Amino acid sequence: MASKESLGIFGEFEYYVTFAKDGSKYTSFQLEKSHAKQSSRASTRSDDSTLIVLDSLKSGIGRTENNDFYSIVIAPILEELNWNHNYIKTTSHDSVSQFAQSLDPLQDYEIWIISGDTTISEFCNNLPNKKITRNPLRILPLPMGTGNAWANSLGFDSPITAFRNYLNHNLKPRDIPLYRAALPNGYSIIFFMIFSLGFHANLLHACEDPKYAKMGAERFQIAAQSILESYSLDLDISLDGLRRSYAYFALINTPNLEATYKPSPRSNPLERELRLLGYSSSLGRQELVEKIMQGYQNKPNGDLPTNEDMIYKSITHDFTLVLNDSLEDSSMHKFEICCDGILLNLLDYQSPDKHKPSNEIRFQFLNDYSGFQLQVYSL
Repeated sequence: MASKESLGIFGEFEYYVTFAKDGSKYTSFQLEKSHAKQSSRASTRSDDSTLIVLDSLKSGIGRTENNDFYSIVIAPILEELNWNHNYIKTTSHDSVSQFAQSLDPLQDYEIWIISGDTTISEFCNNLPNKKITRNPLRILPLPMGTGNAWANSLGFDSPITAFRNYLNHNLKPRDIPLYRAALPNGYSIIFFMIFSLGFHANLLHACEDPKYAKMGAERFQIAAQSILESYSLDLDISLDGLRRSYAYFALINTPNLEATYKPSPRSNPLERELRLLGYSSSLGRQELVEKIMQGYQNKPNGDLPTNEDMIYKSITHDFTLVLNDSLEDSSMHKFEICCDGILLNLLDYQSPDKHKPSNEIRFQFLNDYSGFQLQVYSL
């Protein structure tokens, strides 16, 4: 069944978007307009920064003739408003990184990203590092991925919501809190949503199986069952003076991981704080599932109970994580990492000196990063 939402009045017309979904997947968009009872002034942008629309074509279930949000909705509106912009669509696995590396730190940019979480993470991790003037680079996330954790946590439950609020001047740019995870071989990755080990990381790795490729958020439920049945979920982790054995371990800066899934209700994507959310490996499988599924019931800003089976802790300073399991004798699944949708394994990032294996990951709260002042539009 199709739904309809207004974008606003521009000139003599009021514009609407009719859309259809199959579960979490957008299957079609259609732009409509009708004469408005009262015309409005032409909508203008607040500055003269370079406007770029970056479209990650394979995010979510990919683009079709019917669900191409840029061609169907954005392009006609920008033409009506007479806003100059560049449109860039991904053509290969490294399109996003190449685009990010090409940006000039001496320019101001506004970049609308039609994608899921991973594309935004890849973009931020590949920005030039020349710290010259730190010109503004403002991001508007237009969620078309699978989970859309960041956009949902910022209040954008759909690309229509984000686009409408921008056009109607309801958004303000805010600095993005950023964190760095440094692995044993010196490789580091920037993140701003989630760093996980255990169940969540294993789940994201499992969902890379081609058989899940065309599914939406439903793939998580199917893959989760396989992990619960066949994986050893007992990670021995030391962090911030605390050593515990976890089945689920996550450092989170967003309340949501999906539109309706809120595992860390006290997290705020615009505050410099990570929340350690962990469930004990001593929990039975059914108890673990109940703890994980509680995220569908949590209320905004609600607190979570903590006991010997669960930890929910605020961290606001640099720290080191030690994964105490043996690098040589443990299953590779114990070392799977998910960092804002980018998938890694600690075993692949060891020092070249094979006599010095390391199970440490160092985390840093960043005061600045890249040649830009990174900001995101939010309500």
